[in-house]
Amino acid sequence: MDFTALRYFSATASARSIRAASETLHVSPSAISRQIAKLEHELRAPIFDRRAQGMKLTAAGEILLTKIDGVMREFARVKSHIAALQNLQAGNVDVYCFQTAIESFVAPVLNRFHAQYPDVTFNVRMSSTDEAIEALVAGKAEIGLVLNAPVRDNITRLEVFRDRMVAAFSPKHPLAGRKALSVHELKGFPLALTEPSFGLRQQLDRVFASHGFEPTCFCVTNSLALIKEVASMGNNCTLLPRFAVGHELAAGSIAAAAVREFAGDPLVFCICSLSDRSLSPAAKVFLEIVVDYCRRYRP
Repeated sequence: MDFTALRYFSATASARSIRAASETLHVSPSAISRQIAKLEHELRAPIFDRRAQGMKLTAAGEILLTKIDGVMREFARVKSHIAALQNLQAGNVDVYCFQTAIESFVAPVLNRFHAQYPDVTFNVRMSSTDEAIEALVAGKAEIGLVLNAPVRDNITRLEVFRDRMVAAFSPKHPLAGRKALSVHELKGFPLALTEPSFGLRQQLDRVFASHGFEPTCFCVTNSLALIKEVASMGNNCTLLPRFAVGHELAAGSIAAAAVREFAGDPLVFCICSLSDRSLSPAAKVFLEIVVDYCRRYRP
């Protein structure tokens, strides 16, 4: 099967238009049409329905697209490997990471990397723990920056640092001024928590269950920014890694106290990758810079 035909097919499926795909690929619409016709002849099935509103994938086209996406991503990684061998330092790195990483250290790491290797590009997507692991397995991500990564045979985990869970609330909260407290002292206070797909939430639920604590949860979200904003108001509170509220603690907009029940169950930040797939040179350097930065500058 012709790789050019597959590339043209993928671009057309994404754009839903041969003309739009031709502008993206800088080739004529007729060239794309010929390659699509060639694919359909080889597969002995139509892969697009030609409609006035644009190109719509058929069932056969949907199946082909799911397989091609992984091939295209793997080919991009091969190009990164070859470019590095030629000292071009080019390539692309797909990274899935949790929101606190984005807020605290991903930006300076990317800035440092770009200063050294300006031709490497990054696709960075904010994700939960479950989403990052799924992306690694599906080939959508090369690196996952994950909090409390699950133990899996097909995932390699590099521990970078550990942190402790804290209860966070307004400086005017009844519990403000406490250095430590029991999770049961949060009973009755409205809690804002992350979604169950977050490794952080999975740890919370595990500790809650083991200590017989039923939280009064009134807000569940995938936004840490919203959780922290809600926790800074009234009698609300939340439970987060201490480094997740570092900026707010420094600014005085949030107060925090250690939670005793989590003392023996630290939060673990890991860099994850797929065990049977070697990292591209660009991804390896990115990993090294993340580790160095976190161990040097993390509070």
